[in-house]
Amino acid sequence: MNIITQMSLFEESEFEFLGDLERLQSVLAELNDEKLIQALYKIRGKGRNDWPCEAMWNSFVASFLFEHPSVQALLRELKRNKQLRKLCGFEPKTVKQPDGSIKIYVAPSASAYTNFLQNLMECQDELDEMFEEMVQYMYEHLEHFGEILMTDGKAIDSFGTKISENKKSGRRGEHDADWCRKQYTCSGKNGESIVKTKKWFGFRLHLIADATYELPVAFEVTKASAGEQTIAKNMVKDMEKEHPEYLEECGYFLGDKGYDGSGLIEMLRKHDIAPIIDIRNCWKDGEETHQYRNTNLIYNYKGEVWYVEEDGTQTALIYKGYDKSTDSLRYGFKPQKDDKRIFRIKCEEDIRIFTPVARGSHKWKRLYKKRTGVERINGRIDRDYKFEKHTVRGLEKMTMFISVTFLVYMGMAKARIQMGKTEHLCKLYA
Repeated sequence: MNIITQMSLFEESEFEFLGDLERLQSVLAELNDEKLIQALYKIRGKGRNDWPCEAMWNSFVASFLFEHPSVQALLRELKRNKQLRKLCGFEPKTVKQPDGSIKIYVAPSASAYTNFLQNLMECQDELDEMFEEMVQYMYEHLEHFGEILMTDGKAIDSFGTKISENKKSGRRGEHDADWCRKQYTCSGKNGESIVKTKKWFGFRLHLIADATYELPVAFEVTKASAGEQTIAKNMVKDMEKEHPEYLEECGYFLGDKGYDGSGLIEMLRKHDIAPIIDIRNCWKDGEETHQYRNTNLIYNYKGEVWYVEEDGTQTALIYKGYDKSTDSLRYGFKPQKDDKRIFRIKCEEDIRIFTPVARGSHKWKRLYKKRTGVERINGRIDRDYKFEKHTVRGLEKMTMFISVTFLVYMGMAKARIQMGKTEHLCKLYA
């Protein structure tokens, strides 16, 4: 990017301790925002041009890097921080007052910044294009990027507490968000299962990310009530249409119980992607085990398999590998049994239970542990990018804020890659 103000960070004594500003300059340099700036000027048209669109955009990026929780906090920082204003591209404005006096403005007003954000929301296509470019860069420059994908949904509260009944409230009211209630099971101190319920009013971020580097690959922001599995299937369909190479690169797809469904699994299997998705007990017959066809094998909903002797004795079998030629899982007895018979169970018996990587295998458990990476991304969004406490209302504005968050996130990663560093790419701070 050539439009940002170029500063020498090491030649002038006043810039001796500019760690944060250097970080900002690195991110701005990696964002290909020329089309975005052109679109912003086109939207502004013949309106007031007191503050350049480049400077406004640069300062908005800075607000994410420097963890400003609101526009007001950013404007206060701009007014007091001359170095930040210079890097963003702001120059003081002198305005003659009605009484003949001169007043100097060093930073935009709150209303000017509000208008800029409104214009930026109209540039979602340009933001999406910038994000896609970043993802393409990661695929081209990071080894094994995209081979293991993970997905999750993240609850994001609206700044509003309910739907605004005043149709004239405009941007000051919430008109898009809705309520959602989600139950999940966790383990207590003694290993017991505890069911917890989370209820929120707002939105949901649906994210697909690379599990190796913990970087986003695709995302969508919806109302809170939108189902995780439904949106995940739509996102995979979008990949099929727009980026089939992403699915060709992917070998494993990780998700929690919320993504357990034959529809999504069928889509993944069609592209030879092994689903590593936790399972729900959907058996409604009350049985603990089912018989596998007309054989001596029985299994439970977790994919555990037993051999039943003539006298009714059940012997647990161990996983012996996946047979791709027959799309079946191989099971056998433990070595101490001294029985070398091999039994095959077709994955088509139940594609949710019998996946190419058997649920009870060490490989399945090792891969599933990587899914915690998407939870760390969600944690960084809350902690580092201040979505735990924000002032955003409306689906369109929330989508724009999430888009810029991920652009900053990816910009930091790209800057590190340019320096030859591929570890801890997702850290906000060096």
